[in-house]
Amino acid sequence: MATGNLFYSDLPHIYNIVEMGMLSYPKELTIGMLRDFFSKDSLYHYQKDEWGFPFTPDHTDLPSDAGLYDDSTTRVYIGEKFRYDVPYYPAILISSGGMRSTPISFNRENNSVQWSLVDVIDGYGNVTQFKTPSSFILAGAQEGSINIDILSRGIRERDDLCELIYMLFVDVMHRQMANSGVLVKSGSPSIGAPSETEDRNDKIYRQTVTLDIRTEWRRNIPVTTVVDAINIGIQIVTKKNGEFEEIAPNMRIEESFNLVETLTAL
Repeated sequence: MATGNLFYSDLPHIYNIVEMGMLSYPKELTIGMLRDFFSKDSLYHYQKDEWGFPFTPDHTDLPSDAGLYDDSTTRVYIGEKFRYDVPYYPAILISSGGMRSTPISFNRENNSVQWSLVDVIDGYGNVTQFKTPSSFILAGAQEGSINIDILSRGIRERDDLCELIYMLFVDVMHRQMANSGVLVKSGSPSIGAPSETEDRNDKIYRQTVTLDIRTEWRRNIPVTTVVDAINIGIQIVTKKNGEFEEIAPNMRIEESFNLVETLTAL
């Protein structure tokens, strides 16, 4: 049930941006994990429709336990906002709390290089691996927060959902979040003070769980955009009594590899 994170813009490809988890990705990852988590529950069961959205049909004539023993409706709404003008409770609404840049080095890893191995085989079948640069790296990080608002008609519902979401991100899915590129920082999540508002003739009980997160961005600029070719020199020597001796001082093998052809052949 996890949502995807696709950029239809051409700019990430044009500027060789290979990692950019700032605003949309952490929200979508959080929504996906919450939906997967509550889809396993019976009381606060999350059910999606055929389009992947929360399944919120018209509840006219539906029994009070609809969705408890079947998939006739979702019993909790999870998303960025309500899809329709009519809200559904209980609801878990996810929003971004903003981001700020946090450099991981003074020069944004500007002098880092990603290397690849090139196999060189001589006429006797001996294989030697040479390291060649494949990409120049630029990288950084950003820190911010994700706000998870819980809205319900009952105090017990609100408290249960707050505690379940807290446990989900403090331990159950903490490692999976980090492996997905979003780190929930130490001391997080945190639960804010509860509040209540009037809604027609009823009350809405509300509380917010905040995730303090850290993500990273990265650009891998191909060396092909900067370097045309790499020269590899091979010197022929022999090993005698533990020492390397040159067979013929003037005998050398030099080969110029076109970088584009070499990397394409890998």
